[in-house]
Formats: sequence, C-alpha cells, structure tokens
Amino acid sequence: MSDELLEEIVEEQEMLEAVNVEENATSFLVFKAGQDFYAINSSDVREILRNNEVFPMPFVPPYIRGILNSYGIPYAVLDLSLFITNERQDSRLFLILKDQNNLSIQVTDIQEFHSSSDVTIQTLMNQTDTPFFTGAISFDGVTAPILNIPGILEKIRNDLESE
Repeated sequence: MSDELLEEIVEEQEMLEAVNVEENATSFLVFKAGQDFYAINSSDVREILRNNEVFPMPFVPPYIRGILNSYGIPYAVLDLSLFITNERQDSRLFLILKDQNNLSIQVTDIQEFHSSSDVTIQTLMNQTDTPFFTGAISFDGVTAPILNIPGILEKIRNDLESE
C-alpha cells in the first residue's frame, strides 16, 4: 500500500467507528492488487476469471488496461494497483463486477472470503478525503480497505471526459 494511502487511513482511524452488523451479515472478498490487500462486498462480484486476454484500447487513461470478453460481453479492465498506487501489475486474474458499467478489476491474487461477523468493520466518517473506499476490514493483523465502486466509477468517468 502506498505510504500516502496508509497515512490517510491511519489518520482517518481517529474518525472511524466500528460497525456492529451481526444481524445484517455480509461477506467480503479479500484480494491483492499489486502488493496491497483490498476488500469488496462479495455481492458486488459476478464472477472471477483467470487467463482471459485483454485487448488494448486507445484514448483511455493508463489504468484502463483494455477490454476483455466474457461470454460475448465486453468488460473494461481496471488495473486497481495502477489506479491507486501507480504500480502496474501483469496479472491475468479478474473480478467481473455486477454493475451496469461492465467493469472488471484486474487483481494479483484472491485471498479469501470473510463474513462480517468474522472481521472488524470500520466505516469512514468523512469520505471526501478517500472517495475510493467506504471503510476497512481488519482480520488476523491485516487491514484491507473496502472499495467504493461508485467513487471509482466517478473518477473513471471524469478522466474519460477529460481525455
């Protein structure tokens, strides 16, 4: 994780509040993008693909690696590591998201699924400083920021409009 992002998360921890969600248990998929851990609500993931070919696209930001084809449907490939930390990854593992934007996230490794009852969940009180995360989960000494897909999509849209 970049030092700046880690510092922001540590500073935000003073403003984080633990959320007790045992009654509304959700699960999170924990994965690595580059060297860093991230989490996503498992209900946001349609499927996990391995070894799909990515076809480059012109006139897109560098963190959009191109398009992959899954069952005849094109999905834009977001290199999350490049998007967040400016470190390019060459993995061929992808999370296909359940959204109307046909977005996939290129990841380095799938770690594990965690139920909200198995982890400590922290939410951000002020998301203006970190629009790409809604909070973080902690388990076994690891803290993984939870992706805010709408915030990421907004950044992509803004970057595409300015290209």
